[in-house]
Amino acid sequence: MTVQDLYNQAIRQLPAVDRLTLAKMILDDIPPQSVVDYNEQWSEEDLTQFSEAGWRRGEDLREGAKDA
Repeated sequence: MTVQDLYNQAIRQLPAVDRLTLAKMILDDIPPQSVVDYNEQWSEEDLTQFSEAGWRRGEDLREGAKDA
């Protein structure tokens, strides 16, 4: 049985208030660190990607100014 099957067969038929209660129970059971990486340090890859995106954006803006 897939998660979608479970949802369709058991969860979807519940009243909205019960589905909201279930959703809250599920979310409360998931530790925050398992979902989002709260590390504030940037890796070399992060820095490289940020730098490349900045250069691309600058070039896009410059090209747009030429076309105007």
